[in-house]
Amino acid sequence: MAEAENLHREAETWREVVLHFESAHPFRDPVRDCCIVADFTGPEGMHIQREAFWDGGCRFCVSFAAPKPGTWTWKLAAPPESGLDGKSGTIVAAPYSGNLPIYQHGFLRCAKAGELYEGQPLARNILVHADGMPFFWLGDTHWEFALGESWDASNHAGMRSQFRGMADKRAEQGFTVYQTNLRSDFHEHGRFWLTREDAEHPIPNPAVFAEEIDRRMHYIADLGLVNALGFAWGSSMEAEPDAFGAAATLAEQKTLARYCAARYGALPLVWTIAGEASGYDPSRHDFLVSRWSEVARTVRRHDAYRQPCTVHSANERPFSDCFCEEAWYDFTLNQAGHGDFVVAESDYRDFMERHPEKPFVEGEALYEGCSSLEENGSRRIDASMLRRAAYITMQLGGAGYTYGAQGIWDNIWSQADLSKSPMARMMAEIFNRYGVTWTEAIDFPGADQMGIMRRFFEEQKWWTLEPYGKGGSALLGRKAPLAAKNADGTHAVAYYAATTRKPLELAGLKDGSWLLRWFDPVRGVYAGEEVRQISGGRMRLPDKPTMDDWLLVLNRADGLYKMRMEQSK
Repeated sequence: MAEAENLHREAETWREVVLHFESAHPFRDPVRDCCIVADFTGPEGMHIQREAFWDGGCRFCVSFAAPKPGTWTWKLAAPPESGLDGKSGTIVAAPYSGNLPIYQHGFLRCAKAGELYEGQPLARNILVHADGMPFFWLGDTHWEFALGESWDASNHAGMRSQFRGMADKRAEQGFTVYQTNLRSDFHEHGRFWLTREDAEHPIPNPAVFAEEIDRRMHYIADLGLVNALGFAWGSSMEAEPDAFGAAATLAEQKTLARYCAARYGALPLVWTIAGEASGYDPSRHDFLVSRWSEVARTVRRHDAYRQPCTVHSANERPFSDCFCEEAWYDFTLNQAGHGDFVVAESDYRDFMERHPEKPFVEGEALYEGCSSLEENGSRRIDASMLRRAAYITMQLGGAGYTYGAQGIWDNIWSQADLSKSPMARMMAEIFNRYGVTWTEAIDFPGADQMGIMRRFFEEQKWWTLEPYGKGGSALLGRKAPLAAKNADGTHAVAYYAATTRKPLELAGLKDGSWLLRWFDPVRGVYAGEEVRQISGGRMRLPDKPTMDDWLLVLNRADGLYKMRMEQSK
């Protein structure tokens, strides 16, 4: 694109537009010696500053997404020798005309319980769009999305591209988040993004981003998915170079964070910084928290949209809270793990009671097809096991859940991948004893059932429901249903896990006529209903129809009529 075309551009709100510039001077270190910042002024006096990213040679680019319709004027501040200082132009943003919610309602932010949406207070801390509409986090785990998943090839009979086929399917199933990591550390492609390996003055390699990463980032964004993007694995911050790649340094990770904030910061993102960021050695927690917090603060300084920031937690017991006191840490992205302990209701309750100020998302639990890590013997994790973790999370006040499938997170193309190296054989023995490849995993039933879960909770206006009761121990697994209800006592949802065989009495309900309906979380259909009259504000919940897991939806008759009228609009 010619630089003259920058002077007047048209765009849609929340959709990225990229301005291209050519410096008159070649900079030896274009990251540190040529800082170019575009100041955007828009309607109602809004100001957004976006740093340019180096795109190779003398090329620099600025990415921008207008949060409001109208005319946005921009002006560059740049080193005088670049010949770009003071250049200016306009972008005219029209309202977004498509049907993707992330652009209809804007990028994400965290909202606290009590904030109003459509005149009703939120009952829990959640993620919302810029305009306040609740956002249901339904993620899928793709740690190898950047370089491991093939863009052009596929060995799945129904997909011509591994990467695009999987992304398309997850969007169709109702997923809202792609949970990813650039794996810029000890991965087999470690430090792929550098032009020179200078720990103090690393320089990104624009060709790698332009040729490979850009198209993946934009494909995800064009599907309307939020990319929950991490840069590396947490332990790499202190790792020594070894056979699997060189260690990432703090300087490198801060440079990568700044570069990604400039290059991709106008796409819908959540910053997850690092995987298992606090590591597994308690004596090193403070060190890793300090180092990765510096990386996170780098993102925060350069992210004009202040999109939510967190870390992918380590698999600790009880749940990791190492970063909870950090100012940049917006919400918890937990890791309950894969069966190395019982995923207990009490762990979720206790954590959310200890940290009530921030949204909670279960970010890694019981990947479908994975070999479980139970001490009494491993078994294959199935959809019923992950459903339990997902519904526990939501019924106890969570803001979302990330699904994962064995064969996808570890990017197993074929059976040969399971033994191609000592590391691969070790990982397969731990997590993939059943030899699962991505072609099998992408068709697992659990992913469809997660889409059913999202649709169910959105129909129930999940953001109006708060957890009911305090739970407690259950002899021989005789657990009570997990209930959540709204503030005015006209609507409740109860989750009956497969182990639920204990009664529960709900209090705080409005007297009158109630409709009770059973919902099947596997098929996504209602299966049976009854009408009850209650007085005294209490109801003993019925026993579930079968020994499987079920959901019970309870609506006071007038409340149900109101809900159905709203849904029909």
